[in-house]
Amino acid sequence: MTWDTSTWKRSTRLLLGIATIWPIIYIVLFVTAIFSGIFVTALFAAPAAHNSRRIDLIQLEKKIQNGEIKELRITSEEIRASDRAGGEFYASLDNASTREEIIRQAQMTGPDGAARVSRIEENSSRAQVNPLLPVGVFALFAFHLLTMLLMFVLMPLYIILPLKNQQLDQNMRLVWVILACTMGVMSDVVYWYLHIWRRPSAIPPSAPQFTS
Repeated sequence: MTWDTSTWKRSTRLLLGIATIWPIIYIVLFVTAIFSGIFVTALFAAPAAHNSRRIDLIQLEKKIQNGEIKELRITSEEIRASDRAGGEFYASLDNASTREEIIRQAQMTGPDGAARVSRIEENSSRAQVNPLLPVGVFALFAFHLLTMLLMFVLMPLYIILPLKNQQLDQNMRLVWVILACTMGVMSDVVYWYLHIWRRPSAIPPSAPQFTS
């Protein structure tokens, strides 16, 4: 393939344009996905953090023994409790024996013959990992790796193209080489549009000079 881009087929120039602009599209999508994930996580986590207060297991046991707790929601990792005054609490669980002891304390009867905690919800199973998650992580890693490799290939290409471009003078060739080394894909897109996609015409002949 010749370095004279004016002789390239339209399909070749289009494929190079897609390859040139893809790193920019990928970076935008990647940053957008990261910040969207952070925003969504913070949005859903904020109500729980605002309404619930963290306490230790000793404090929780005292509240259960005093009959202050009306509801317990127990998982394998934490306990969430609601008291009779409308307060919300949560405590971390470190082992199964502690979990069983909390449940035993909650099921004991009080002076009135009723259970200390009127409602206990147990869910000891851990959240199952979506089987498609590893596939998604692998696909993201593959896209990331291929995009990085593409950027490494584009840099020398967009250094050689200006140097071989007979339409440019020596100063403009140097400018485009510096831009390719400093701005990377951002300048590559501009060069592709100006000097490849628009198919530069042949070098015009020098105008005759008249001397008096």
